[in-house]
Amino acid sequence: MEGRERVRKVLHNFEEIICAVILMFMAVLCFANVIVRYLTNFSLAFSEELLVNLFVWLTLLGTAVGFKRKAHLGMTLLTNRLPKTWKRPVVALTAAVSAGLFALLAWRGYFMVLEEYESGMVTYSMGLPMWLFGLAVPVGSLIVVGRVVQAALIELRPRSKKATEGGS
Repeated sequence: MEGRERVRKVLHNFEEIICAVILMFMAVLCFANVIVRYLTNFSLAFSEELLVNLFVWLTLLGTAVGFKRKAHLGMTLLTNRLPKTWKRPVVALTAAVSAGLFALLAWRGYFMVLEEYESGMVTYSMGLPMWLFGLAVPVGSLIVVGRVVQAALIELRPRSKKATEGGS
């Protein structure tokens, strides 16, 4: 049972884990680039390219974390000020619009990756296929959609029998 619980915990927090690893790697790479540039007057040319692409992953995974933790202002600023009878429809509408936006981004990102794959585009510095970095958009967006749906279901779930009878 302990192994199963550990797997559940890792799956629940995988965005945070990946974000921490990416952020740590980005900091080390930036620091190394500064040191190399300072000591040798050269720079690690690939670092900027890699950092920009990792930042896309970091942004989308951070967005997923924000939805999971209900930390986005749009999700709470409005709903906290509404009467209880309006809260559920507004949460459902907000979740639908958010999920729709990121589903559209995933769909468009898919075609972007497909175009990069078919054209054989490669990165300038590293010579790696562009579609590898482009995957951040559709994959990250789908992760966000999953967390939006998860957060909405948790928010819309009745807290207890008494709470559902009490007027919401």
